[in-house]
Amino acid sequence: MAMSASRRWRSVLWLGALLAALLACKKKSAPDPTPVATESADAKQFRELAPKVRSLLGKLPELSQKAKSEPAVKKDQPLTAKLERDKVIIVGDKWLTDVHRSPGEDEIDIDDATLSLCAYAVDKKVESTKDSEVKDDVKYMGQCLAWEYIAVVRPRKITMAKIKMASKSFDPGEVEGDLLLFAVPAAELKARYRFRTTNSDKLEWFEGTPEKEWADKSKRDLVENLKGVIEERFALERDSMGK
Repeated sequence: MAMSASRRWRSVLWLGALLAALLACKKKSAPDPTPVATESADAKQFRELAPKVRSLLGKLPELSQKAKSEPAVKKDQPLTAKLERDKVIIVGDKWLTDVHRSPGEDEIDIDDATLSLCAYAVDKKVESTKDSEVKDDVKYMGQCLAWEYIAVVRPRKITMAKIKMASKSFDPGEVEGDLLLFAVPAAELKARYRFRTTNSDKLEWFEGTPEKEWADKSKRDLVENLKGVIEERFALERDSMGK
């Protein structure tokens, strides 16, 4: 029996309603798309700088070998170009193979804190590091990559200060040796210097300070004076060039 026009029309409407209901259910059940995390500008810069810092750190062992192979400096051979303070790092020769190295009892700590922080930074995973730490790491890496020279200190003789607890006084310590100035990244030797420095004339002593703490303070003072002598020499060279 032929289906009437009204029945056909009702069937079409019913099918349409069914399809609309099925589509509505499908839309409701579809999972929300996973939000895409937006990487911060600091994180992007971290990823950009980290390989460059690793490359710099990777050159330090080679620089160590070059420094070892150089004979003792008999006569200063200064740099002939302007040397800005923030373009040079001063570091002891033994810290080229381990930037986190702790000095022995008969050594002074000629390290560089920024170099050490850069080495720590590149070992991190940026995605699991706090934003504030990433920002600091980027700052340190930028400072490391701004260096154009590495001044390698080679102590030849170190005499530690002799602490006299009874009189609350000391005999000053002394360090002498030489310094080799290398240009980075080629590790090309550019200048040679000799140096000698002693402890400050006075080291403040506080009642109850143990002898070891005073001895450690005298070592830190010796390092500060050593770096001060080197920086002063570089400053004098800048002045002599009228810059």
